[in-house]
Amino acid sequence: MKEYYNKTALAIGFRIYLYNMAPRKKEDYRTMQEVSRNKILMAALELFAGKGYAATSTDSIAKKAKVSKGLIYHYFKSKQDILSGIFAYLMEEGNELMNANNQLPPGKVINNLIDYSFDYIVNKAKLNRLLIAIAIQPEVVKGLKEELDKAKEVWMGIMIRMFKELNFQQPEAEAYLLSAMLDGVGLGYLALGEDYPLKKIKRLIEERYGL
Repeated sequence: MKEYYNKTALAIGFRIYLYNMAPRKKEDYRTMQEVSRNKILMAALELFAGKGYAATSTDSIAKKAKVSKGLIYHYFKSKQDILSGIFAYLMEEGNELMNANNQLPPGKVINNLIDYSFDYIVNKAKLNRLLIAIAIQPEVVKGLKEELDKAKEVWMGIMIRMFKELNFQQPEAEAYLLSAMLDGVGLGYLALGEDYPLKKIKRLIEERYGL
């Protein structure tokens, strides 16, 4: 009888262990998948920027990411799918920013967008450099036309609405102007680094929008 109770207790204990561990293992597995997928995306981004999109092969991405080619095809159907994955990965953070600011006054939204952009320019300079390098490649622009058009519609739509609510006379032109200024600041900082008058320029942009 004692042996029976011991075995029963052991069985119950084992089931409890499995119950507690299963979700954690599943979560760990998802984390590992996410790490592997992002590793592939970042390796591809560096190669697309350095060698060019057209000249980069799936084999070279696998080698750079230190994963098997089979693993790449587990996550992505093609090189074009990897490019779309990079774009989606980068857009996710921006979309989160916009969603978080959705209920704020228009002036605050513009202010947060400027703050975010300058923080990105300084703290993600390497990523910014890579993005600029692939953004000027015709194959990349052509391959991401649908995604770019959709992103432009969403982001510019939000910015135009903000400028309308702030009573700017030409809200659409103002939205494009702010985007162009922020892009220009990013290029200037990449070229000059600490010699670029980042704080002064940010202050001028803020003053333009009454911030």
